[in-house]
Amino acid sequence: MMSYPAIPHFVKAMGHRVVSYILNVTEAEGRLILMQKLGLSRIQRDTLNQYIELCRHLRVSAVEQGESEQSFFYRLPHVMQNGRHVLNVWRAQQGGELATRINSSDPLTSAFCQLAGELYPLFLIKAGQRPHLFYRGAGYLTAAIEQFPVSKQVQKRMAADPALSRLFTTSGKEPQQTCGDYKDASGHRGVVSLASLPVSILVNSYDLMRIRGVVSPDTFVETVQEMLEMARSLADGEVAHIPMFVGFRNAALTNLAELDTKWGSVRRYTPGIAEYVLQAARLMAKRRDNGFMLESGYAFAINFGDFLEDDDWPEEVLDAETEQQTTELNIVLCMALCYLGEHKAFVAPEWVWRIDPFSLDNRRQDFGSVAETDDPVAISETDLVDIERWSMLVDDTDSRGIRLAMSRLYNAAKKPDTQDALVDVIIALRNIFAASEDITPIKKALSHILAPERDITMVDRFAEDWQALITGEFDDSPEIISEKVYQCVQLCLTCLHYFYLHAPNLISRSDRLTHLCQR
Repeated sequence: MMSYPAIPHFVKAMGHRVVSYILNVTEAEGRLILMQKLGLSRIQRDTLNQYIELCRHLRVSAVEQGESEQSFFYRLPHVMQNGRHVLNVWRAQQGGELATRINSSDPLTSAFCQLAGELYPLFLIKAGQRPHLFYRGAGYLTAAIEQFPVSKQVQKRMAADPALSRLFTTSGKEPQQTCGDYKDASGHRGVVSLASLPVSILVNSYDLMRIRGVVSPDTFVETVQEMLEMARSLADGEVAHIPMFVGFRNAALTNLAELDTKWGSVRRYTPGIAEYVLQAARLMAKRRDNGFMLESGYAFAINFGDFLEDDDWPEEVLDAETEQQTTELNIVLCMALCYLGEHKAFVAPEWVWRIDPFSLDNRRQDFGSVAETDDPVAISETDLVDIERWSMLVDDTDSRGIRLAMSRLYNAAKKPDTQDALVDVIIALRNIFAASEDITPIKKALSHILAPERDITMVDRFAEDWQALITGEFDDSPEIISEKVYQCVQLCLTCLHYFYLHAPNLISRSDRLTHLCQR
């Protein structure tokens, strides 16, 4: 084995993935190489040296021309040898295969996936603390694509494709001049062209692959095919269920990596997923034991040319945002009922990321969520039966009658030491029993629900607190408020636990309080 070349810090900062790719080794071995803890063969040493010297040269050239040191990242994509990017040339020299073996008789799919294989290593370059902004914010991909011979085939076949060609309402001599406008149901507008569409599909495919957690050339090409077919469906005027990911905190999968639910696939945060979706170093390590991610679908459609009015969109698309919120609340409720009394903190969503083929905007949104707990719910294989049972109960029950209660409980959990939180939980308790006028009669209903040893006089205290809050005479300290909020949350969840298990038909009835009191 050969000794190591000197590896500059800025080259190490570009990440282990690009090194593992060009040397045709695993990611774990790539990390060891950057730490100079793995032996190198002569050809590996030579290739690593070439990579280091190229990066140094581009960096010096950028500085000499008055550019920032970081600008060399945008020069690297243009280093070609015989129609192939130099990173792919180096990988081939190490005996590595390129992700261009496409089993498709469709000419556009075949050409598109070949282009994806050529560009794949450029996505592996880590630039700064938020690497996704490098390939999303820079226009280098469009220029880099033009250098590959297959790019002309991609553009020609897109223009002739029965579905995608509908997007290009304006024709021009140059790829960027053959374009069209589009709009989605949320009001977002964009422009798509023969030059920009390949970039959008490739960037969103890489996002989708990274969020799912399995990163490889073959996985990237498979994801590109998935995204291309989604783009065709949308261009045909169909409703597509684009991938949607929701991150939750205060629970984690312990001895299982994935869990199938009625709402989609739940995955644990691996280091690679946490690095990508959380994008904050302080969160990455801890979220392996505090957090999970749901992959689901989001009904999506576009219109191009003459834009549709809002009421012309398919109902499924118009209801997509509501469906998303319902799914989030269902999971919050399912976890709360499944682990009732075991944990004080709510399992709650903290971010959502939707991926469509056309938009280069980062569709990731962060929520104002509940506080993180030091004692998260540990979801193990032994819990699967209970989780499945509660997910079916929650999903199969008409829960419209208590939806206000769930949203108020969730709001209260975000800031439990405030007067607003106490107002929220008292409203939730009233909503659960449809007690629109006075909550005192709830005591009689509770006598049929709670165990005899449970204190139901707390309802009287909540009634007094309500009057004090309404009149402005409430003056409890945040610590006392927090404890009252917790007591009311637990009371509400206990009642919901009873309703779902023993009287699910009452949840949608407006006379449920009267019915319980007459028992």
